[in-house]
Amino acid sequence: MHALQQMFPSLTLFSDLDWDAVTKEYETEYMDLSFPEYLQQKALDGDCPPYLFELAFYELALFDAKTSAEPFPHRPGIYLNPTALFLSLEFDVRQMLKDAQGGQIDVIERPHVLCLYRDAQDALQTLEMSDEDLELLEHLEDGPQDSRDFVSKKSEGHFQKFIENGLVLDLLEA
Repeated sequence: MHALQQMFPSLTLFSDLDWDAVTKEYETEYMDLSFPEYLQQKALDGDCPPYLFELAFYELALFDAKTSAEPFPHRPGIYLNPTALFLSLEFDVRQMLKDAQGGQIDVIERPHVLCLYRDAQDALQTLEMSDEDLELLEHLEDGPQDSRDFVSKKSEGHFQKFIENGLVLDLLEA
């Protein structure tokens, strides 16, 4: 089995990739790109379906989220979880992979943003994000906040859920 095939097992479920040819082309002509970027280029060239590179990006993001060595903050402040990865997807790769485990191979087109991260107990979490969620979290993008002033009354409950789920770390009373 090829190393790329082991790293990106879902691609075999959703395509009939010739792993010998793909590996050879990638290793000889595209090594300056990540493998998902290579597939994205192939999709732009019309040589593979666009959902393949999204599946590959998702699998790579899962691996990165699981193995990230990002330290969790310890100073007072409100932080975005340092392991958080946001994926803007055109296909519902999570549902596609879930269905594929049951033997149903379907391509589900559904634009959305997915956040992958590890919580404080080191468990992998995924949350689908709305535009409002992203606007709220945007305040934490450039670093910690020293108060909750950026959270509107309307968003307080939602923000509290982010804290409970471990996507936002509130260390103000730490």
